[in-house]
Amino acid sequence: MVGFGLILLAYLIGSIPTAYIVGRIARNIDIRRYGSGNVGASNVWIHVSRWVVVPLSAFDLFVKGTLPVYFAQHTSTEPWVHVASGLSAVVGHNWSIYLKFTGGRGVTVACGVLLVLAWKELMVLLAVGIAGWLIFRSSAVWVGISMALIPAWSLVLGESLDITVLSTGLVVTLATKRILSNRGTALGASSMRKVLLQRLIYDRDVSSRDEWVYRTPPYDQ
Repeated sequence: MVGFGLILLAYLIGSIPTAYIVGRIARNIDIRRYGSGNVGASNVWIHVSRWVVVPLSAFDLFVKGTLPVYFAQHTSTEPWVHVASGLSAVVGHNWSIYLKFTGGRGVTVACGVLLVLAWKELMVLLAVGIAGWLIFRSSAVWVGISMALIPAWSLVLGESLDITVLSTGLVVTLATKRILSNRGTALGASSMRKVLLQRLIYDRDVSSRDEWVYRTPPYDQ
């Protein structure tokens, strides 16, 4: 019962809608109705304020990602509880109970989880993601690629089974969120097959990045 309580607590902490709260306080907007509809730092950067992105990201990384896992480690000796707590925090961020199961993409929270449980994988993820962005200037593509490679790196680094399960679970959770997105964000002009492919690769519904990230209400709901 303690283990399940820790997992539930991790979900509730992960569900704290920091980007939504910042949008309401700073500009009195629902960040889900702007740009990508993502409840995260990238959307806040464009539609709210660049100055709040650093504290926002720090909160998502250390409080929503790191803290639940750290607490689980010091409360339970079961590795599966640590892994499940980490995954639960990311699920909470992506499908927040406080926002009717909408939310962000979960990348920053996932990095917080990896910081505690698999720091070597986190270093590889950051190296691949940053290098890809510097060379190709496509953050969404390279974030996706670097995340997708985590399970492979877990095997290469000879990690335990629970870390490999964690890595795989993070990839599945983040990819699922990319594909499903938040309700009400899709543009109706494209076929659903094309939209899903665009979401998986580029994390947007249309070919033009600017058309997607700079949208303001009203748009198709």
